Amino acid sequence: MTMLTRWKILVLLCGGFVTGTEAAGTKTVQLELHLVVTQPPPCTIGGASVEFGDVLTTKVGDASQTKPVGYSLNCDGRASDYLKLQIQGTTTTISGEQVLQTSVQGLGIRIQQAGNKQLVPVGITDWLNFTLSGSNGPELEAVPVKEPTTQLAGGDFNASATLVVDYQ
Repeated sequence: MTMLTRWKILVLLCGGFVTGTEAAGTKTVQLELHLVVTQPPPCTIGGASVEFGDVLTTKVGDASQTKPVGYSLNCDGRASDYLKLQIQGTTTTISGEQVLQTSVQGLGIRIQQAGNKQLVPVGITDWLNFTLSGSNGPELEAVPVKEPTTQLAGGDFNASATLVVDYQ
C-alpha cells in the first residue's frame, strides 16, 4: 500500500468519526432555579492598628508581647448577622503556621483569637466565621513570632494586612 493510499484511508476514517455521529434523541427538561442575590455586607472597618513598642529580641514569641488588634466594625443595614472575616496580606510560615510577614526576615506576626488563642491564618483562602453581636467583631490579638533558629537584630519592623468582611 502506498503512502498516498494510507493517507486517503486515514482521512476517510477520521471523517467518518467526525460526521458519522448523530444524536440518539433529545429530551426537554424544565429547570427551575431560585436565587437570592445579596450585595456584600455594608460594613466599614476602621482603626485596625497595633503598636508593639519596644520588644526585646529575646521576648519575641513570648505571650507577654501579645497586643490586642483594636478595630471597629460597623455593619448597619446588613442582611444577616452571620459573617466571616478574612485577613489578607503577605504571608510567611513560621513554626508551621501561616502568619503575617514583616519587613524583617524571619519575623512574623501571628494573628489569633483573643479567647482561645486559636490561629487566624493570613491569606486569601481562609475565613473566620462569626456572628455579629451589636458592633463587635471577633476579638483579635497580634503576637510577634520568629523562627527558632533566627537571630534577630534590633531595629524597626512593620507589616500590613487588609481585613475583609463578607456573609457566610
